[in-house]
Amino acid sequence: TFNHNSGKNTEPYYLKKFVEIHGNQLVTIEPVGAAGVPKTIVDKAVLKKKELVKAARKTGDPLDKSFEVWAVFDCDEHPYIPESFEKAKGNNLKVAYSNPCFELWLYLHKSDQSAAIHRKALGKQLQQIVPSYDPDRAKTLCPSIFTNDEYEKAKQRAQQLKTSHDRVGAGMACPYTDVYELLEVIIANGK
Repeated sequence: TFNHNSGKNTEPYYLKKFVEIHGNQLVTIEPVGAAGVPKTIVDKAVLKKKELVKAARKTGDPLDKSFEVWAVFDCDEHPYIPESFEKAKGNNLKVAYSNPCFELWLYLHKSDQSAAIHRKALGKQLQQIVPSYDPDRAKTLCPSIFTNDEYEKAKQRAQQLKTSHDRVGAGMACPYTDVYELLEVIIANGK
């Protein structure tokens, strides 16, 4: 089981559809809601993990013990980002993180983005190359609008950003996303 917590429309919708497309019935997506700042997301993910551990102890089934809990959140001008990462790490949670926002992952399907960018500017750029995305409305995009080649290109671009940041000691500076790590786990455990 995987747990996704998020405070936006974009991430839960995209991830739910991604799970459906890849036939993975072992994945559970649980949005936190509008107050889903990273600290709250991680706090709720910690509680979810405790529930799953408790349930696994009761059943004694080894399969119930093989789960991962993921917290999915953006930098998006939120406070407590370092503390959220520290708490996630201390509770053996996995994190899928985007800076400035999840829309970077979507944008990378179509184009490179190596310079720092504000989330609003990124939303406008995404709308220019994916007209069905509306940054002023629901902000929902189905992963099926992207081809497998575009998915692989986005993953490659995200990995290149990570490598470039690591090379200069920039960590997860803008632009950055490692959402593909969660998506690869979903794919590997799907159909």
